[in-house]
Amino acid sequence: MMRPIAILVLAASLLLPLPSCLAEGTGGLQLEILSHPEGGLLWRTPVAPGDLFRLEYTHSSDGTPVRAIFQVAGNGHFVLLEEQYLWYGAGLESHPQTRISFDGDWTRVAVNRPFQDLLIRVGRVSRQVIESGGSRVALTDLAPGGSLLQLRIAKR
Repeated sequence: MMRPIAILVLAASLLLPLPSCLAEGTGGLQLEILSHPEGGLLWRTPVAPGDLFRLEYTHSSDGTPVRAIFQVAGNGHFVLLEEQYLWYGAGLESHPQTRISFDGDWTRVAVNRPFQDLLIRVGRVSRQVIESGGSRVALTDLAPGGSLLQLRIAKR
């Protein structure tokens, strides 16, 4: 039979918040979006090595959806694994050394390009969205069209 003191200690420990490294994942990293060049933090979400995140947008001239799939690397970098699109448009991946496959209506281009950070201009018509785990944010919710943003992986 448990003593009343032991029950109180157990109950109190269950009510305490978890340390942030346990509550938000064990990677100790976060995906951040900053204003550039100012460096002001606009958005962040916890990530861990091996996690995937996506940049989705509408191609500005073709009006078709595009998805870029990234993976968080253990060194604080990230890798563009593949770009997916319905129809080839200007500026999309198509290089003779990339692996191209077709999945239903989608063209998938394996890229495997590492990044330390990625500068991205907020589109006025492209509806760019970053999705990581359960978090999702439209870039136009963070900054006006034409603004320059920086995506990076940083230690918490």
